[in-house]
Amino acid sequence: MQDKSFEYGGHHFIPERRFTKRENDFFKITRRLKTDRELGFFAADYYGKGSQKFSYSYDDFYAASMDKKCDIFRCVENGRLYVPCQYELQQYMDGKQQERRNAYER
Repeated sequence: MQDKSFEYGGHHFIPERRFTKRENDFFKITRRLKTDRELGFFAADYYGKGSQKFSYSYDDFYAASMDKKCDIFRCVENGRLYVPCQYELQQYMDGKQQERRNAYER
């Protein structure tokens, strides 16, 4: 993957990687996604105006990216991983992050 950042919605993103063969299953991927209301990148009126901080567009996100085939991007400002989805830029919980999250939910 290219190691160059690009700016989108006032944040900078670095293409991290593509999904591995083991990860590349719709149900596995969706279990690792979560809404990041702190970032607030949603399509217009998707969650209501109060939670949206930037009007996200899947097509515009990839137009800004240097790597059109990447699946997972890292935000430079907060260090979190994100996956561009149809209506929002969703946070991706990798294995280590998922384990920490599950430990807190018990």
